[in-house]
Amino acid sequence: MKRWLLGALALATLCGALAPASAQEQERSGYAQLKGEPFFLLADAAYGSDEVARVRLEVPGRDYARASLETYGGADVLVYRVPEPLEFLKKQRNLHRVQVQGNYRGEGLANTLSFLWDRWWKLSRLAWRKLFSADARLAVTKAQPALATNDAIKRPTQFRQQAQYAPLKGYELVDRFRYPIWQAAPITPPKDVKLDGSSSEFVNVSAGNVMIPIGKRAPGLYLVEAIIGEHRATTLVFVSDTMAITKVSSNQMLVWAARRDNGAAVGQVDVAWTDGSGVLQSGKTGADGVLALERGSPEHT
Repeated sequence: MKRWLLGALALATLCGALAPASAQEQERSGYAQLKGEPFFLLADAAYGSDEVARVRLEVPGRDYARASLETYGGADVLVYRVPEPLEFLKKQRNLHRVQVQGNYRGEGLANTLSFLWDRWWKLSRLAWRKLFSADARLAVTKAQPALATNDAIKRPTQFRQQAQYAPLKGYELVDRFRYPIWQAAPITPPKDVKLDGSSSEFVNVSAGNVMIPIGKRAPGLYLVEAIIGEHRATTLVFVSDTMAITKVSSNQMLVWAARRDNGAAVGQVDVAWTDGSGVLQSGKTGADGVLALERGSPEHT
């Protein structure tokens, strides 16, 4: 291994010494790390385990953003399963804006190494040109055409935008992919629904506002993280075959838990009543699926 490294360093030194000064001074990678633009990630509904769960991603200022973000190839989407859903939710200060610290790491050295390798290869070709005469090179390439310098020496390094965030720690990563938001079909109003004065009358459909499928998932709470450049956003997706129907009065909340598929009552369901800042009351539903929580109702729950 040491011999290989010494050989590589010797070759790089030789290439640098023999290559024309203009090649050493003028060549630039032209690469710039993508900063990206802020965007929104939302979950518009809860899902059953037999449904394909989806999240909505929206890039504001889409025409301008598309020009600056399209080179990234989409959005990196990571889906995590939250191990203790209720404990996780209790720790959140605002359930409308879930806060989970990202695991920023930068994009790494892949693009740097690609550029250096291409550059050293080009310099090595130039070095061999100086070592051998034109007649000698012509004789060799005539006998072995594969050794002739081709157009690859003129091509710039092909860079790839790397994810700048590593997966979150403490969560089970169940899926990850890069979703092509600019090639995906944008969200459109239902064709069979027409309401006078509704937004469908004047909102133009445009790229960058898409529903991203994250697959069918087992019941549980999922954290979805989307990343574009150095910007990221998170949202929660609930997957459950049990639904909670609630009625709130000035001093009580009535909860009825029922199966999503047939409406049968579900007992022993853990229920937590929160105002978005803390838990107000909690309990379990009875055999009839009902739980009554006694407390003065806050303005927001």
